[in-house]
Amino acid sequence: MQKPKNVTPAMAQFYDIKEQYPDSILFFRMGDFYEMFGDDALTASKILGIALTCRNKSSENQIPLCGIPYHSYMPYLIKLLKAGKKVAICEQLEDPKLVKGVVKRGVTRVVTPATAIDDEAVVAFDNNFLISLYAELDKIYMAAVDVTTGETYLKTIPVDTLEENTHSMEAKEIIANIDVDINNIPVTIRNSGKHYNTALNRVLSHYSVTSEKALFIEDKGYIWALAMVLDYLDDLILTTKLMLPVTLNDADNLIIDSVASSTLELTTSDYGKDNTLFFILNQTSTPMGARFLKNTITRPLRNTAQINTRLDIVEYFINNPSFLSTVNGLLSNIFDIERITSRLISGRATPKDLIWLKLSIKNIPELDAMLQSVPDIFAKYKLDAQEKLYFLIEKSINDEPPAAIKEGGIIKSGYNSHVDELRDIKHNGKSLILEIEERERKATGISQLKIGYNKVFGYYFEVSRINAAKMPAYFERKQTLANSERFITDELRELENKILNAEEKLADIEYSIFQDIRKYASSQADNLRQLAKLIAEIDTIAAFANISIKNNYSRPKILENGIINIKEGRHPVVENKSKDAFVPNDFYLDNDENRLLIITGPNMSGKSTYLRSSALIAIMAHCGCFVPADMAEIPLLDRIFTRVGASDNLSRGESTFMVEMVETANILKNATKNSLIILDEIGRGTSTFDGISIAWAVAEYILNNIGAKTLFATHYFELTEIGEKGKGAQNYTVSVEEWDNEVIFLRKVIKGTADKSYGIYVGKMAGLPESVIKRANEVLSDLENHEDISLMQEKKLPKQKQRFVQPILVFDNSHPVIDELKSIDIDNITPIQAIQILTDLKKKAAL
Repeated sequence: MQKPKNVTPAMAQFYDIKEQYPDSILFFRMGDFYEMFGDDALTASKILGIALTCRNKSSENQIPLCGIPYHSYMPYLIKLLKAGKKVAICEQLEDPKLVKGVVKRGVTRVVTPATAIDDEAVVAFDNNFLISLYAELDKIYMAAVDVTTGETYLKTIPVDTLEENTHSMEAKEIIANIDVDINNIPVTIRNSGKHYNTALNRVLSHYSVTSEKALFIEDKGYIWALAMVLDYLDDLILTTKLMLPVTLNDADNLIIDSVASSTLELTTSDYGKDNTLFFILNQTSTPMGARFLKNTITRPLRNTAQINTRLDIVEYFINNPSFLSTVNGLLSNIFDIERITSRLISGRATPKDLIWLKLSIKNIPELDAMLQSVPDIFAKYKLDAQEKLYFLIEKSINDEPPAAIKEGGIIKSGYNSHVDELRDIKHNGKSLILEIEERERKATGISQLKIGYNKVFGYYFEVSRINAAKMPAYFERKQTLANSERFITDELRELENKILNAEEKLADIEYSIFQDIRKYASSQADNLRQLAKLIAEIDTIAAFANISIKNNYSRPKILENGIINIKEGRHPVVENKSKDAFVPNDFYLDNDENRLLIITGPNMSGKSTYLRSSALIAIMAHCGCFVPADMAEIPLLDRIFTRVGASDNLSRGESTFMVEMVETANILKNATKNSLIILDEIGRGTSTFDGISIAWAVAEYILNNIGAKTLFATHYFELTEIGEKGKGAQNYTVSVEEWDNEVIFLRKVIKGTADKSYGIYVGKMAGLPESVIKRANEVLSDLENHEDISLMQEKKLPKQKQRFVQPILVFDNSHPVIDELKSIDIDNITPIQAIQILTDLKKKAAL
């Protein structure tokens, strides 16, 4: 931002500070407002929807200006962060009343989309990850840090999965040593530095360890990525203490990529948050529990022992409803200990945070006693009661402290004698003056002695000139008037100082005491975070029990035989949303004759719900939750893939069909025999022949080369031949009944193939005009009778409308293309050969 000529000292100060934070909007404190100037004002006024004016209106150097009240700045800050902006907050560092000239100002913190720690600026159920990317050759080392909780994760990612991995972490902001462009995520490019030892020492210092081995880090790339994060947080003037990093290993979890997560609506949905699996399962009582649940859904366990341990706890809760009810009640009194702890570390915790912390840990002894009463089940959940911290806060902090932390009213009476004395003086100064006055009247015998006050001399004793000679020696003459004398004593002078300075001193002392208490609480950060982690897990497992009771879920069996066997399985979201009774279905897939299920049937019949139900039940089982089924046997899966529906990526110039092919290619590249694949309508985005050929080839490739358990829904009835003749494939369809010219979708999936598509009936259900439905039935009848389309035009259409008809597969019976088609042995050609033949025929037909 260019500094204009001839600006005021205050504006010169603004430009000097702004120069240090060129990529941030500067909140420049001036009195009761944060002012923004120049380009900052232009940008902020548009985002915030506030009035834009200008400074120096009569000058050639007009400066755009907008402002917000400092005492209610948070909503404005949040809007700017959501827009991906950084904000540097510049405060007045001196009292303007005590300063001549320009008040000293300085930036006290810089807030970015991923580093806001105030409660109002973060979503309780979401992590707030800052992603650091350090690129070296063909590898990218990722460090994902949530400064609001301290969580730190490390992962090595291939370059071509960069976007997928950042989106899977729901990154709010990225810093990188390379130029990256990932949709809608703010990116800051940073130089990682030249000397590895500098980066290493920065990381070791933060964690108070002497070698990277203590951090269980063997790869230098992670050190670089972590050092970049720590240096960035230093630049933002944000004090934090990260938890020991956890290296993510795909082998430890069921991997669900962003496409599958979106398709299955695990945590987000285009139709509202109540249409997600997270919404259904979120019976948690604490924000930490909700975040833990969300992470569990997106990265389920892949360890039989760990899953069964959770299932054991869920089962115990279900079998002991009174125990579960008490645990739920205690958990509901616990606040967000994780984020309170981060605010303690950063020095931004308020007195209210300490009260919330106290109220939270008040429940820990009873909760711990309950859990430890069943040691076989809850042995690992030993909770630190934090009694010393509880009693410290209980004795010191008012139960309803003010929001402002520097204006007094924080410390309880009886905790500090100096505070009590100043508070007594502040509230009872007049009565203390009267006490001295009455005592000195008696001591001097002068009944007319009185204490007065003015702004020039302060407090004083006043007596008549006749009685002035009677005053004791400890009375010091202060002023002589025509008819009276004024005196002062050390006691009155001291009381005067106390009264006049009591409010300011009281606020300062209370703030100092509060800082000491906050510092002690911060020293317990590691213990508090461990406590929060255990509470979050217990809360999530209790939520699994709550929803299992509510929706009549059953315990899944986790087996290693490669078989998915589900009886009467239900879609956990649809059954909760539907007004009608949900129709459950069975699922059976194995490693032999039932690897691939080809599913045909009309639209609106329930195919998509059936497909998604299988994946959601598998995910819930891997989370350690009971499932919506009468019985479920689930193998350990490594990944779940989906290719469902039509979508495009216009920002990348990718058509619907291109997106479909890219996603399909990803599945074929990464799926294994231990994966579950959900495919719905492969090949719809291109011509019919191309679509059938691609769908056929994909099905065969999965069946013969991968062996993954696959549910493949299609409108291409030709694919049912794979189910009839292909080893390992079976055909399934959705039951339909026709009665009295009506079609009834029974939503029951059975073995077999569909004999009709019922597309016209679905159009009728959707409200197409009756004339359109009637004409569609006429055309369908003619097509099914193989009538020449040209004859249909002559018989059925008015001449003036014939020009709108698109001919469909019209061939002269004597055309050489027909002869060649008749000669093809369909049973003995591959899909790839079929595509080549079709290409040749297409060229011949065009001649």
